[in-house]
Amino acid sequence: MRLILLLACLLALGACAVHPGAVDHVRFAADARTVTATTHDGDLRGVEGDGVRAFLGVPFARPPVGGLRWRAPQPVEPWRGERDATRIGPDCTQAIGKRAILGGGGGLAVGSEDCLYLNIYAPAGGPEGRPVMVYIPGGAFTVGGGANYDPSRLAREQDRVVVTVNYRLGAIGWLAHPGFQADGEGFGGNFGLMDQLAALRWTRDNIAAFGGDPANVTLFAESAGAWSACYLMTAPQARGLFQRVILQSGGCLEPSSLVSAEAAAQGGPAFAERLGCKGEAAVACLRALPAWRLSRAPSLRAGINGPGSWGPVHSDAVVPENPAVAFAEGRFARVPAIIGTNLDEGRLFANEVKDMDRYRKETVWMYGDIGPRVLERYPVGEEGPAYAIAANFTAQRFACPSQALRRLIARHAPVWGYEFADRNAPFRLPEWLVGLDLGAYHASELAYVFGTSWIFADVGRFTPEQAALSERMRRLWAEFGQSDFGPGWPRVEGAGPIRVFAPDGDHLDDTFFQRHQCAFWDGTPFGAAAP
Repeated sequence: MRLILLLACLLALGACAVHPGAVDHVRFAADARTVTATTHDGDLRGVEGDGVRAFLGVPFARPPVGGLRWRAPQPVEPWRGERDATRIGPDCTQAIGKRAILGGGGGLAVGSEDCLYLNIYAPAGGPEGRPVMVYIPGGAFTVGGGANYDPSRLAREQDRVVVTVNYRLGAIGWLAHPGFQADGEGFGGNFGLMDQLAALRWTRDNIAAFGGDPANVTLFAESAGAWSACYLMTAPQARGLFQRVILQSGGCLEPSSLVSAEAAAQGGPAFAERLGCKGEAAVACLRALPAWRLSRAPSLRAGINGPGSWGPVHSDAVVPENPAVAFAEGRFARVPAIIGTNLDEGRLFANEVKDMDRYRKETVWMYGDIGPRVLERYPVGEEGPAYAIAANFTAQRFACPSQALRRLIARHAPVWGYEFADRNAPFRLPEWLVGLDLGAYHASELAYVFGTSWIFADVGRFTPEQAALSERMRRLWAEFGQSDFGPGWPRVEGAGPIRVFAPDGDHLDDTFFQRHQCAFWDGTPFGAAAP
């Protein structure tokens, strides 16, 4: 299944829509004033206004350029004087295009390799020792950045310190190659995950200077970010860096996305050769190439979307074993978790499936020998083939892996489940251009969690009921771990229950496993991975 063209259209919008995390409403507020903070690396000059204190474009690692490309992030070089922290840093190098977003190469290259920055948002003034929320953004491991989201409302209304981070993307973040072993860091393939670890360590060491409690950190993430956070739960280096986790649309047990570092490295030489880099000097040759060429090169390894995509790897120094094994056998950070998905995840990716022939071909392309069984299980109804393929994609890729992860974690730690089910969630592009009713599409819950507009959604279109739902979700996300949710949202025991979020009122549901036909998927090679 191909990612729809509208993603590229949306990402080509003006900078104001792409980077709401720049918080112009804070920087240029009538009451804006300069504020300072002292980190272990030096002093920062931020801005406070409109009830929010913001420090933007804060370096958490040395720029990974030159000889530091495809190396673990290095500590920040301290600076003298005050460093300006009133503007966001650049996004990491990424290619924007229909095929590029899935790892297929091409597209328009934007961003910079000098991109390891984070942004900090907190209420203006007030007491110290606030709970901290660190957000890892999504984007198929190929696009996106921390400034794509504005958490200022979440920080101000819920009295939290919120941090958003960048991490290396595409080949620059996730390439594996046998030649990387000469650096003493293994096959590679996890440089983006290393960046996230560096950001979490920086937060632990410095967040008190911004009013946060380093021992009270919620890691929350969506899509590729949630896949990352799921891997971090099994990473020994991440232990103690967060006290709870929220995974939104990213249960990392989906089998085609589970790839060892050694297996990923098998595609490294061919990747290099396509760029004119061969033999013993291949890695040095790759390091000499401009970043834009690397970002536009297609993946020749498996990742989040199976073959030909990017994503984290396991069985290396960062993630010592397959996460499916680690979760099944209890070798993970046993912290409280919220794990959920959206009712119509797959609709965002389905608008090119306009007829039965395309539906059959796409289904066989995705599922191979069991394609005919999937076609039989998901017949096309009156709505058309796009909705049928979206339903099977939602179940196989998101819903059932997340359900399996909840079940495994519940054996060892408290876990809560949810399904976001607002089928009238706002979307910036009109339905006639999208080609189908997106419903509760992939990433549609983000506008509700942050309560602010971003590239997909304008919260100005919220109905009063949707605004109330957004307030509920912001409060629950912020209060996670600070108090018990009570009977309105009980812990998962076995298969359920989960909380269904809807504008007309939330409710508990025990039928998630059946509704998404997880028993069917568990009986196929595409079922949630479990040893």
